[in-house]
Amino acid sequence: MAELIKEFIGDDVFNAQNTLISSNDIAKVADAAKIVSQAFGTGGQLDVAPEADSKLLESFKKNLSLLVQKTWVEKSDEMLKEQVLYKLEEFCNAVGKNDWEDAFDRFPEVISDVVFLMFGSQSKAKDFDEYSLAIDPEFGIFWWYIASLPVKNDWSADKKRLALLVGMFFLANY
Repeated sequence: MAELIKEFIGDDVFNAQNTLISSNDIAKVADAAKIVSQAFGTGGQLDVAPEADSKLLESFKKNLSLLVQKTWVEKSDEMLKEQVLYKLEEFCNAVGKNDWEDAFDRFPEVISDVVFLMFGSQSKAKDFDEYSLAIDPEFGIFWWYIASLPVKNDWSADKKRLALLVGMFFLANY
């Protein structure tokens, strides 16, 4: 995947992703988060100041809720839509309380479920990384970012916050 993603992003973004994952220096992680978020092609800039969190959360929740509600699904997946909206609400509550540990733990499941609603069983395929880059490069870059995050880690709450902000930034502007 590393070689494929490099066709869509520059070395600066690839290296920033590595810094975001491996560094414990919060200033470096914050700078890396800004660089990675620029690769999403949203035209905006990620604001990592804590004062900006509530505005980002509001946009994220609104856009993701709308995306879930507007996604057409089979009748058998209607219940999943309701579950995703509930999980999204729980995630947003954790972010609203600045409980970055809980929010970070909830995020992968929320994203995985939303992506399943959007792409169906294709989202579980081994080649979904390539597929997502082919159909929508910005989404593919986002998916690469999400897939790169280690689910289990010993990161500080500040680092988890920054990692989440990058993902939320994409979805708030998607």
